[in-house]
Amino acid sequence: MRKRARLFVLSFLLMFSYGCVGIGLIVGAGIGAGAYKYIEGSLGRDYPVEYSKSWDAVNTALQNLHISVADSVNEGVKGTIYGVRQDGKSVVVTLKDKGQKVTYISVRVGTFGSREDAERIHNEIASIAGI
Repeated sequence: MRKRARLFVLSFLLMFSYGCVGIGLIVGAGIGAGAYKYIEGSLGRDYPVEYSKSWDAVNTALQNLHISVADSVNEGVKGTIYGVRQDGKSVVVTLKDKGQKVTYISVRVGTFGSREDAERIHNEIASIAGI
């Protein structure tokens, strides 16, 4: 709950300080690698983990959560995993190597996206990655 409140306050500050580079840098530094972005139904996060380890962590997390992998494309610096939950909802996880041992991982659950379900998957990925 405390994390959500902090994220709400930071989001509020960002919304009203749009265009102010100084405040954006300060707030951005405070948020760091643990911040989530929720854009158009997908929930994304930067992980301080190499791409190959992130790829393995995502696959293990999906297996632990009983999400069947229907297809996956791993291009070495970016990739996408398409899965299906037991209730039939689709899951799409995209990974992108940002360099310097940082990987951006985005999760979308269902057609319109489910933030709670995506957070659950992210929590499992973070746990497996040791974050």
